[in-house]
Amino acid sequence: MRIMNAGRLPKPQGHYSTAIISNHFLFVSGQLPISAEGSHHHEDDFETQFNILFQNLEQILTAASCSFSKVVKVTAYLSDIKYSPQFNALFADFIGKHKPVRTVVPVTELPWSYKLEVDLIAEV
Repeated sequence: MRIMNAGRLPKPQGHYSTAIISNHFLFVSGQLPISAEGSHHHEDDFETQFNILFQNLEQILTAASCSFSKVVKVTAYLSDIKYSPQFNALFADFIGKHKPVRTVVPVTELPWSYKLEVDLIAEV
């Protein structure tokens, strides 16, 4: 097992690892739209939050010598189900033709009033 917490990766906001590689899989903890240097973006619109979050995920995948084409499972937590169509369109644009297994979960609240949180599993 290899724990990934260093470098330009988003820093964990609690007692957990950003990502772990185990048995040829990368498990990424739930990520919020917080810039790698720690800037919060909770007041930004949904699309801006999405882009920050998915750029962070891309950095994590790259650090694991991986890419979105190797993502197996994505779970997205949305603070309001009204964001679901927008999430779907942005997600398709960001990752392209690859279609990993995905779950979208509406929740009543996310930390710091963010609009989305995403975790994923990828093959490495």
